[in-house]
Amino acid sequence: MSQSIEDLTAILSETPELTVTEPEIGFPVIEVQTPVSAATIAVHGAQVLTWAPTDHPPVLYVSPKAKMTGGKALRGGIPICWPWFGNHPEDPQMPAHGFARTRFWELVSGEMVGKMATLVFKLVSDEETKALFPFDFELTATIRIADKLRVKLNMKNTGEEIYKVSSALHTYLSLGDIERIQLEGVKGSHYIDQASDDKEPVYQEKNLQIKGEVDRIYQSMSSVLIRDLDRYRSVFVDKAGSRSTVIWNPWKEKSKELADLPDKAYKEFVCVECANAGTDKPTLRPNGSHNLETV
Repeated sequence: MSQSIEDLTAILSETPELTVTEPEIGFPVIEVQTPVSAATIAVHGAQVLTWAPTDHPPVLYVSPKAKMTGGKALRGGIPICWPWFGNHPEDPQMPAHGFARTRFWELVSGEMVGKMATLVFKLVSDEETKALFPFDFELTATIRIADKLRVKLNMKNTGEEIYKVSSALHTYLSLGDIERIQLEGVKGSHYIDQASDDKEPVYQEKNLQIKGEVDRIYQSMSSVLIRDLDRYRSVFVDKAGSRSTVIWNPWKEKSKELADLPDKAYKEFVCVECANAGTDKPTLRPNGSHNLETV
């Protein structure tokens, strides 16, 4: 069962900078106000919805059509994709991107130290998850909010069987205009084009500019710099525990097919995802763990 607003409020009772509200989207969110930034985090999916440094526009994008419904993903912010990324490798009837983003997580703690707020959430295996993924696990999401936003996902095998996982921190970045950005950091790496039937690796010869649909898994350990020429700002996305980076934008036609996204919203965001995807799939041994982190 999910925690009630009263349960959440009790956990955060000694931290006035962290408050619990139930907005129109339907489920409790935690509002965070630090001296240097503000954020909102949903207990559903342990999903960061918004984050912005003080006196700056939002860094994350959330669709104005997004609605939080039990068992459904919310488009925007930083969804946690686990234990598989994209479509299930064997069963197309399984939910895309796994189930971590559509489950209620448990808020374990919230604290404020100096200018940094830290929230910790947990998700553990149960009968419902084992119907989709027949293994024991414990996920811990640690979210740190200050002048930088850090999200770390610890995935631990609490069972006796060895298994592999794929995952992503599916970050939606807010933009002025998708056609007036440049992405640095993927030049010189290879990628698999998920939007193409040809799955042979392609070499990225120069910095990436987006002029059409992009759905790529880059084989890269590098950070990415997004230069937003329309807003005269740059956003730096660093990562750890990842040998793959996903870049995604649905462009015009696919945006029209997505009910929770306005037709022209493709111009307002790009996803730059710290991932374990493609051939980058960690093996979790009994009592073993892996950290995936984006900054």
